[in-house]
Amino acid sequence: MLIGLSLCFSVPEILDLHRVKLTVCATLYVMSSAEPYGDPDTRERLLQAAWELVLEHGPGLRLADVATRAGVSRQALYLHFGDRAGLLLALLSWGDQALNLGDLLARVNEARTGVEALERMVEVHAAYSPRIDALARILEAHQYQDPAVSAALRDRLGFRRAAHRAVIARIAAEGALASGWTIDTAADLFFAVTMPSPWRELTGTCGWSARQYARRMSQLLRRALIVHP
Repeated sequence: MLIGLSLCFSVPEILDLHRVKLTVCATLYVMSSAEPYGDPDTRERLLQAAWELVLEHGPGLRLADVATRAGVSRQALYLHFGDRAGLLLALLSWGDQALNLGDLLARVNEARTGVEALERMVEVHAAYSPRIDALARILEAHQYQDPAVSAALRDRLGFRRAAHRAVIARIAAEGALASGWTIDTAADLFFAVTMPSPWRELTGTCGWSARQYARRMSQLLRRALIVHP
């Protein structure tokens, strides 16, 4: 995911969350880099090695260790990704595919109602956040050193906000959004309370399980945003 993506959707456009996902990911892929260098199998080995080392060492990830685990030279790694930032950005996109983020979001789009879609989106956060958190922490720290990483994270947050807004727009279209809320203000709340920092606090410091997080956060959002009979 890289520089300059603008996410502006009207209500009819954002009702299809799966289309939002496909449009954003296609745009980010095109903008992310030129044609990948070299042998695809080597690139895949490097990304798999980097992913394993991120999970093992977190911010201590070293490019030399990635090359060694993948069984290639450091020069090959640099030719494929350019530098540490290039590897991290490629790993972010690779991780989304390897962890089937698209399938998780498709399940949100298949929900029978907007309220069910909201609950499924919270379940996505509960399931996906622990899988991607080690890499997310590295990128968050690295963003202050590299403009490309900073731009990538801004774009990722832009997609995330658009996905949340898509769910809220569907709830509003079905007449289930509580009075006092607009689509934008409700989407703001949904976006903010499910950010990584609250998730880390609740599941880490407070000890909530993924199931407890999903259930309690869904309950909070339903009470705040949904019309009650």
